[in-house]
Amino acid sequence: MLACSKSDDAPVDPFVPGQEVATGIYSAVNLAADTNATSGSDAAIMYFSLEQNKMVPASQQYTTNWDIAFGGIYNSSVYVNNGQSKPGFPGYGGPGKGRMFLVVDRKFDAQYYDTLKYIPNVLPIPGKLFDSALHVVKTVPVADDKFITSNLISLDHFQGAGDGWGYYDFYGSLFPGDAKKAHIVYSMPRTIIVKTTKGHYAKIVISSIYKDSPANPNRDNKPGYLTLKYAIQMDGSTNLDIK
Repeated sequence: MLACSKSDDAPVDPFVPGQEVATGIYSAVNLAADTNATSGSDAAIMYFSLEQNKMVPASQQYTTNWDIAFGGIYNSSVYVNNGQSKPGFPGYGGPGKGRMFLVVDRKFDAQYYDTLKYIPNVLPIPGKLFDSALHVVKTVPVADDKFITSNLISLDHFQGAGDGWGYYDFYGSLFPGDAKKAHIVYSMPRTIIVKTTKGHYAKIVISSIYKDSPANPNRDNKPGYLTLKYAIQMDGSTNLDIK
């Protein structure tokens, strides 16, 4: 099953119980997060329900109606809805009990990434790798106690962080002499596993934070538009071998 979300600058509808998706594979294209964000400040938080494949209004922050949220630089930081998260995080103090885990497979990474220098060495990264990264994860790979509940998943090895889902070329060092390649975020084909606030498992790949998902983005491309693909298992099992 494949469904597309038409969220390009569309109004954010409230979460409606009973409208949950079925087990399947879904896409959300051009989710309009903070489209006015810059590299100099954190973006406004965007909330998303995996269970309904839709954005959720910020007014529902302290509810279980959303599963993941995007903030930080260009909405590149991924938060999970968990009330025990760090103070200042969007789930903090709320009723959420979600959790997440970043899958990092160094053998898979070697197709596009220098695993010693922690930088992409193939750009643009072939689009087929994003589908492959989602497909190869066929079950939840770790126990729940190995998931993140109080932290975030952000940009790869940026400002002291560890492994991340995307690479931020702050100085444009991947393309020396091209001013339009500084402050660019390159999505990488790494899968995030999420346990939703309702207790269902999903796997997600974020393919772009730029409008219309340019393969080789630069400063002319508009950030703040997230495109992602995910599969969700609604029977409560850890089986993510979803067609």
